[in-house]
Formats: sequence, structure tokens, C-alpha cells
Amino acid sequence: MHSSGIFYDSANLADFKKWYDAHIISGATTNPLILQKENILNVPEHIERMIEICGESFPISIEIPDSQMDQADMIALALKYKEKFPGNAVIKVPMDPRDPAKAFEVMYKLGVEGVRVNATLGLTMGQLVGASEALRGSKAEGDNYVSLFWARRDEAKKQIVDQMVKNGTSFEEAQAQVPDAAATLVMTLKYLETHSLATKVIVGSVRNAQQIEQAFSAGADIVTIPPKLLNEWMYTERGVETVNQFDDAFHSVQDKVTLV
Repeated sequence: MHSSGIFYDSANLADFKKWYDAHIISGATTNPLILQKENILNVPEHIERMIEICGESFPISIEIPDSQMDQADMIALALKYKEKFPGNAVIKVPMDPRDPAKAFEVMYKLGVEGVRVNATLGLTMGQLVGASEALRGSKAEGDNYVSLFWARRDEAKKQIVDQMVKNGTSFEEAQAQVPDAAATLVMTLKYLETHSLATKVIVGSVRNAQQIEQAFSAGADIVTIPPKLLNEWMYTERGVETVNQFDDAFHSVQDKVTLV
């Protein structure tokens, strides 16, 4: 069955049910910031409540909450989630840019154990490609993912460009040399295609509707979208005016109209 390219990005259960019932989302993501916003401290209990809404074959990304955990603890936690939620759990492994090999080794070992993975906190092509290679031999059933943080990638570009300018590179040259989020996505997708890697690319960290559209236009497999932005993506004042005009036309003659 084809999955949509839209994942739900919030821990709010009322909005989750609303958009799940609308049948436009095919996955959900959680992370420590999302859970904190909803004052959620019992993670398994919250995942159980999500599964009551979506059923037991709907991918839900559950994050290892501390990149400083040692590998054994990360793997043990991931295996517990997989055992508890076998049809839903996709484990988000955080990629700390100071020690990327650690995260890749965890991903590889989880793949060997048949655990689905979402490599998260991706800001560079190198991180996304490295995670995809680590997951190449995964024995998990279902998709694995690598997540590009769109807005944060563009913020990272600004930091890199500013540093290059301080070191003597012209602003124009620095801008041309450093890829933005869209270019990073395109280059990553090309690598995955060329090297026959099956990981799906998720775009997260979108801040407005335009970024959602840019990500899909650049080839993102999935964009993970908060409910506020889902509403904004589909809303225009002109749309409201148009709906009202059509409704008013019907209301003006509804006592006389035969519909069926």
C-alpha cells in the first residue's frame, strides 16, 4: 500500500486523531522537545495512547533522548521499544556531529537486530549519507529513514558563510560554495539513487508552508509537519471567501433546490 508523504509532528493527541481520521498522514514523529511541550513524562504510556488512535501498523518515531548515552544503553532502550511496540516503533537515533561514527554504529547494530531506524538531527549531506550506508544491510521490515532538518540546515549555512567571510572569503563566493537545505536534499537523493540505498528522506524542522512546498519540490519522500502548519498549508483568505460565495449561492435558494 502506498504511504503518503506527510508525517504528523506533534505529541498533541487531539490533533493527531483529527489528522489521522482525515487519512492524509502515514506516520508520526516524536522527540524530547515535542513531548516536553505537552508535559509528557511517561513516553511508553503516550505511545500506547497514540496506537489506540492509529493501530499497530503505523510508524511512530521514538527518539533516544540523550546523545550522550553509551552505545549499549542506546541499543537496550531501542530493543525495549521494539519489543513493546513491534508494529509501530521506529527508533530515532540522534547524530551528534562531534562523534558521527558512534551513531552510525548504533544504527548498524539496530538494523542487524531488525529494528527500524530514523537517523535524526541531520544537517549535512555527510550525516544523511553516512546513516544511509550504516543502514544498508538492515534486516528490519519496513522503511528506514534519514531526517534533514530544513530550517536548521539553512541556519547552519549562515553560520558557515559568516565564518568563511571572517576568514577572508567573499560573501558571494561563500554563498555559492555552501549548500542550503534544498541543495543538500537534492545531493543526498542523488547519492541514494546512484548507490542503490533504500532509506527514505524525511524533511523536518519546517517553519512555514513555503518550506513544505520547497521540500516536496526538491524530492523529499516525507515532510514531517506540525498541526499548526498543516492548517496554514491549506488555508487562504481567498479560499474562505470562495467557499462562502458558493455556500451563500446555495443558501439563497435551498428551499427550492432539489439535490437528489
